[in-house]
Amino acid sequence: MCFVTGEPSGLTVTLPKALAELKKTVPAGTRLMIGFDRGGSYASVFTHCREQGVHWVSYRRAPLAVPAMLPVIAVIAVNGMTRTIAWCEETVTIKDYGDARQLTLFEDGRPVLQVLSSDEDACPAELLGWLKSRWREENFLKYASQNYGIDKICDYFAGIEANSKVIANPARKKANTAVRQAQKSLADAERDLAVLLADLAISVHDKNTVRIPAAQAAITDARTKLQTAETARDKIPAKAAANDINPDAQIAVLRAGRRGLQMVLRLLAHNAEHWLSGQLNAYLQDEDEYRAITRESIIRGLAGTISWTPAAITITLQPPASPRVRQALALLISQINQDPPAMPGDHRPVTYQITTNQH
Repeated sequence: MCFVTGEPSGLTVTLPKALAELKKTVPAGTRLMIGFDRGGSYASVFTHCREQGVHWVSYRRAPLAVPAMLPVIAVIAVNGMTRTIAWCEETVTIKDYGDARQLTLFEDGRPVLQVLSSDEDACPAELLGWLKSRWREENFLKYASQNYGIDKICDYFAGIEANSKVIANPARKKANTAVRQAQKSLADAERDLAVLLADLAISVHDKNTVRIPAAQAAITDARTKLQTAETARDKIPAKAAANDINPDAQIAVLRAGRRGLQMVLRLLAHNAEHWLSGQLNAYLQDEDEYRAITRESIIRGLAGTISWTPAAITITLQPPASPRVRQALALLISQINQDPPAMPGDHRPVTYQITTNQH
């Protein structure tokens, strides 16, 4: 997982930076695929991925396109269980991007989900089976926020820095106002000439010798002023850094490095819970509640003691109240103790046990 920081912006701005950092973290030649929700379905984003040699996959935005192909049925394995997938595949054209692969998932004889991707080789049934279960990812992030506070900030202390954010240039705005005023003056002068030419109450001699030359001079003067205003305006950038416009411009910046470290640590804790629940469920066999059981009975619900010696660390847990959870936990502890873990920087093995004392 990698993070980039900066001013709030759209995906078309943030993706290139994040993708560049991601590519630094993987060995050369590693195949990458970026997954987008419907909100990330932009041709410019897909184009950037293609230019960087990175595959992408995204849910198609509603309404679903009418499939041109008939569905086929495939059987895939998901978490050790088989799942039947009805799907069809075709090539579609995305405006401002080009051809892409479109996969349609069918349920009860009708299309319920469409996926777009640049990857022509991935198994379509497995790809649809994975993306069909997007609620798993939604729940993962929901519970990470609810139980580990990944969306909470550490504190509100901020550093004061020069504000280099690009903003609209007030000088350009003032120059634009001057141009509009000059344009209005020119239009007024040209209108005055037209009114003068149509005025029959003024003698021809007066028009030709006095009034028309004066009106034409006013028009020439207005055009000169407009050209001068436009030339001055064009020399002023429309946008500039705030501290270039005002050398005293400052901004309060929260400590992004501290925030990023906090996010990583909390996600690691959440991932550890996710791994632990999967391992426990190998013995518990409760697909509906195993995450909640792990969290409420083991991570938060069990008291215990930690003993350490120069050679080893032992963690003794109180037994869960539920017999089936107690049995599953005992089997999991036996599995973990076969190859005891160790804390980073500490060579002592960490072993677990359940006390027989119920009080």
